[in-house]
Amino acid sequence: MASMMMTVVRRSLPRIMLAIAVLPAAALGASPQQDAALAEMQKKLDASLQMIQALTERVRELEAKQAAATAAPAAATATADNARLESDEQKIEQLEKENASRTGDDTGLPLHGFADVGAGTHNPINPGLKGVYVGNLDFYLAPRLGDHTRALFEMNTEVGPDGTVDVDLERAQIGYQFNDQATVWLGRYHTPYGYVNTALHHGSWINNSLRRPQFLQFEDDGGIMPAHTVGLWLTGWTHAGGGKLVYDVYAGNSQEIFGGALDMRNAGNSHGNMGGGARVGYQFTSGPAEGLTFGVHAFSARIGDDALPANATRVLSYGGYAVYDTDQWEDIAEIYLFDNRDLNGSSGTHRSNAGFLQLGYRARWGVPYARYERTVLEQSDPYFAALEGGGSYHRVALGARFDLDLKSAIKLELANTQLTDRSLQQYGEGLVQYAIRF
Repeated sequence: MASMMMTVVRRSLPRIMLAIAVLPAAALGASPQQDAALAEMQKKLDASLQMIQALTERVRELEAKQAAATAAPAAATATADNARLESDEQKIEQLEKENASRTGDDTGLPLHGFADVGAGTHNPINPGLKGVYVGNLDFYLAPRLGDHTRALFEMNTEVGPDGTVDVDLERAQIGYQFNDQATVWLGRYHTPYGYVNTALHHGSWINNSLRRPQFLQFEDDGGIMPAHTVGLWLTGWTHAGGGKLVYDVYAGNSQEIFGGALDMRNAGNSHGNMGGGARVGYQFTSGPAEGLTFGVHAFSARIGDDALPANATRVLSYGGYAVYDTDQWEDIAEIYLFDNRDLNGSSGTHRSNAGFLQLGYRARWGVPYARYERTVLEQSDPYFAALEGGGSYHRVALGARFDLDLKSAIKLELANTQLTDRSLQQYGEGLVQYAIRF
């Protein structure tokens, strides 16, 4: 830890040496009015030199103590010295940061984002297309407006299946954090179910795999679950045993289906119906199970469509998830069960299911992964029948991620997809993606 003190000395020396060089030259041309200022500068310089001398003597003293500790261990003394040194270093660094903040320029609110491009034998979202594709250009702002006020805004530019460019306000939420146990958000947010939907957002770089499971894609990419909700969201965590108990409770506008895709109803809906749900999980933060998180989730809403006459379905989805995320492993499993009730017709309740398992290993050279995903969706259910992505399928995928540097990655994936109800089509895919963050 003596080296930490020497670091402080080295940080101070260039500024003091510069003052030593400049002070005599400044004195030669000083006017009588400047004499007082130069005298004050000389006092500060003398004080700095005294501090350097004292720090140097302290370093020598600690080096001597450490040498003695090597010959005859004195763990308690060494620990105390190290703690004091670390405290001194932190205080000096804090003073330097405060000084920099007083003299630095205000550069405004930083803008961050993600982008990706790729190529494949099939487009990863629209399998009817082939060749090179432009993915997402995603911008986000997360200003911290005060001790308790929080905000998150995300604007995503994406290319549709016909090549047109659309801009979506993916998230627009303003919140108030009472403490770690409770933060309340109002606006448009990612619906808190499972793990993937809130942990792996629109930026492809953040995801080790090349893409999400198909049934968990975002609404306009063929997803079958409302990935976004416009409403109120309460979230937080508390210590429990050897880990943390995390929770989410939310309510918002009931979604509707237009043109085969779910719409979040950003401005509200005509009938005023609300939907909502909850998620509860437990995360191990110590012990042999450290890195393991598991939980349950449920969602319910009355969702209509644009058919003539219009259909309405009471969608009820519930299930569980498990994640094992460590320095070596990233394993994710999610399951969704549906008990959807037809509110207009006489078809009653329809039961469907969906799920996936992904295993990933963080090797030195990259992150290889394997994933199996499957859906069994009742086509007599008016909810799935109205969704463009509401068909059943299963897919096997093998891939790998290679980080080129801290802000860019190349991903490769080979996959085989089998459609099992609306058609019996089967196709293989070879995909490559170049993803960055900035």
